[in-house]
Amino acid sequence: MREAPSGPVPLRPRAALAIAVGWMLLAQLGCVLGWEAGWFDRPGALVHWLLLGVLPPAMALWQSERAL
Repeated sequence: MREAPSGPVPLRPRAALAIAVGWMLLAQLGCVLGWEAGWFDRPGALVHWLLLGVLPPAMALWQSERAL
């Protein structure tokens, strides 16, 4: 009998992509709302969106691609 794998179970690529796209859209919405509310200026909103909205999902998808 095979043993259950120890450690986290990787997501399927489609699920990982769906989560990444959802995260990017939520981060973009948050940055736009922050910009409209006056919390960010335009470059600040762009930098926050790139660092918080684009970079983490891109790195996660890159790591999942390397794991295959």
